[in-house]
Amino acid sequence: MPRIYVIGALVYDIVFDVPDWVEPNRAVHATAVTFSPGGKALNQAVAARRLGADDVRLVGCVGDDIFGAELLSALRPHGVNTDCVRRRRSARTSLASIIVMDNLPGFIGAPDASRRVDQNQIEAALADLRPGDILLIDFEVPQSVVQFALELGRAKGAINVLNPAPFFTRDSFVLEYLSLVDVLIPNILEAQLILDSSSENIDALAADLQALGIRQVVLTLGEAGSALFEDDAKILQKAFLLDALDTTGASDAFVGAYCHGLAQGWSSARMLQFASATAGLACTKRGTMSSLPSLAEVEALLAAELC
Repeated sequence: MPRIYVIGALVYDIVFDVPDWVEPNRAVHATAVTFSPGGKALNQAVAARRLGADDVRLVGCVGDDIFGAELLSALRPHGVNTDCVRRRRSARTSLASIIVMDNLPGFIGAPDASRRVDQNQIEAALADLRPGDILLIDFEVPQSVVQFALELGRAKGAINVLNPAPFFTRDSFVLEYLSLVDVLIPNILEAQLILDSSSENIDALAADLQALGIRQVVLTLGEAGSALFEDDAKILQKAFLLDALDTTGASDAFVGAYCHGLAQGWSSARMLQFASATAGLACTKRGTMSSLPSLAEVEALLAAELC
């Protein structure tokens, strides 16, 4: 069975539910506060494991502090392999303050340790990467590391998956390395930023991304669902619109679930439906890692949809 390698950040999240957005010189009292392990890579790795992936390996950095210790401790019950997570004494564990109003999140990040992932760590972590393994990476690590990991993945015959988030700026973005990506999973805004485009036409965006050499493009569309483009084929998947409390973990749940489907060798349509159901369920709970559903929950939702 293919292994899933996830490269990115481990972040300690503090989630505030608020009745209004914060403005200068004004205090807003939260109606609820949730403390949760997070970070895109951590969430995606846990999502895949909770859904039944056999071997998930997380690659990242934490600080030698109480937050780093708590993140590693929280991962143990989920069975994610953390042998390639480094604790750096000179770094602070990455933190995030997530402000949620009307189920929509805003983010304030304080990355430090996650930016310390380097090429030496990637080379060591991927030393035994095999053909057919899944290599998932996002933009929580430096662009040079993203490119280096994708180059290694391509050389070793892995399936390279890129979730281009969070996308801060095009200044350091290297468009050419996208030809190393087998599966790209952006939302509409991320697709526009990659292409420096204002188009909202998903067919045009996907065609332009495929023209860069990407084999498969999976666009996440929020409440409109998702769309998969491969060669001349297009698959549309509706969103599972459940009673949402917090959409913060939905994207990571989707990506982790999709990579689990890739490792299982599922059809594109099945992967898309499974990932959408997983994302929908993640919206029904507060927090990030704490919101990720189990395989039984996803299967129950899919079964209910067929009735």
